[in-house]
Amino acid sequence: MAMMKELVDQLSSELSERYVQYLETFMVDLWSDHGVVEFKAGYTLRRDHVLRSYTVKVEADGGQTDAEREFLISVVFDEIEERIDLAIADNKVDAN
Repeated sequence: MAMMKELVDQLSSELSERYVQYLETFMVDLWSDHGVVEFKAGYTLRRDHVLRSYTVKVEADGGQTDAEREFLISVVFDEIEERIDLAIADNKVDAN
């Protein structure tokens, strides 16, 4: 779990830096409970200050090795990035 937390922190930092002009706040919290790992993500855009939050759940046994866990985390972050992109795009459409 410690390795996962370190990778989540690293990817969170990289994502925050990449979207610094759009994101007001950004966080991803990692929880493990009853065989499920939960990634609780939340962010606000600078333009509207609306909190967007959601949870992505992954079966804990889906990542038996470090490489599998890294892959799962990267997939989760791809989804988070996609949601941020969609929120930015939706916000730009609303502004027009």
